[in-house]
Amino acid sequence: MAATERFGGASRLAPAVLVVALLLLPAAGAQVLPEDRADAMYHYYSGGGVDVEGAAFLVRKGFADTVSVSVGYYQDTISGASPDVMATASPYTERRDEYQAGVDYLYGDSILSLEWTRSEEIDYEGNTVSLGISHEVFGGMTTVSLGYAHGSDTVSHRDTDFEEDLDRRTYRLGLSQVLTPTFLLNLDYEGISESGFLGNPYRSKRMLGVFAGPEIYPSTRTSNAVRIQGVKYFPPGASAQLAYRYYRDTWSIDAHTLEAQYSRYFYDRRWLVDLTYRYYTQSAASFYSDDFDREFTYMARDKEVSTFTSNSVGARVSYRLFDRPGALFNAGRAIFAYDYVAFDYDDYSDASRSGDDPYSFNAHIMSVSVSLWY
Repeated sequence: MAATERFGGASRLAPAVLVVALLLLPAAGAQVLPEDRADAMYHYYSGGGVDVEGAAFLVRKGFADTVSVSVGYYQDTISGASPDVMATASPYTERRDEYQAGVDYLYGDSILSLEWTRSEEIDYEGNTVSLGISHEVFGGMTTVSLGYAHGSDTVSHRDTDFEEDLDRRTYRLGLSQVLTPTFLLNLDYEGISESGFLGNPYRSKRMLGVFAGPEIYPSTRTSNAVRIQGVKYFPPGASAQLAYRYYRDTWSIDAHTLEAQYSRYFYDRRWLVDLTYRYYTQSAASFYSDDFDREFTYMARDKEVSTFTSNSVGARVSYRLFDRPGALFNAGRAIFAYDYVAFDYDDYSDASRSGDDPYSFNAHIMSVSVSLWY
């Protein structure tokens, strides 16, 4: 489990759903199911003493124009160790496997979705079931979506008999509105309620310069986040996106995210280029300290609940491999993506080294993927 690090505000790499930037806004009309396609991806992350790599696959198939079924697999191998692990332990290698199955059902102007996901590691097992509905009104100009997910996880320790449960409930509400023929506005809300073991069995708190036993976390956490995004289309084949997200939880963490993206087709739409920028900043949890001066009820030294900021820039290049209507595979695209992320921590130091200078590191994230339509 907790040996699987979360990389700043970005959590882990996204599953194998390959996203091509939105360039054509939805036209009026009924909902449509996702297209039949197969995706394959290789991903790689390096930063903060941790390397992650693996492969992912997703296959989707529709039936009778009303049902679409998907199955997917995501795998990554993690090696190395971040500073908070190195301070009290040694580098490690572990593998995570994730399996996904889902079904979408089209009924008039609505799409109902059901998805199951299972994640397996040597010290963490996760099971999540999610339900969703998306409904179009006003001739397709407005889309309202609702979602609910329930996760039941088991956290353990590879070297002891430690085992605890974690329960997570997620609620989502979204509104997408076409304001003009070239401008789309999205509003989203997400609420998460967690209970159980929310810490990391491998980390230790530090008090008066000495590591003094495991961290102590609250057993509950509730978070709320709102996001607003605008998408502007520029004929004949470009778009710009700007989004802002605000997050707050009962651990007193406040976070702000600003994202910008510009996308453009080139050479008769054979090439698609996306340029992205992301800024993230958060405050520390009320029970966080790099070095405590006395005992408290809750005590955490995880850098992910400290005060930090991150800046990332990225580029994605998509190339249309072929268009063969009527063939077994009627279209194909190859996508290369790269992101550079700089993390800066205000009140967290590298305890594996001498000195109390604030910690910072840079990360590189890369993926190569192929999508085939059939």
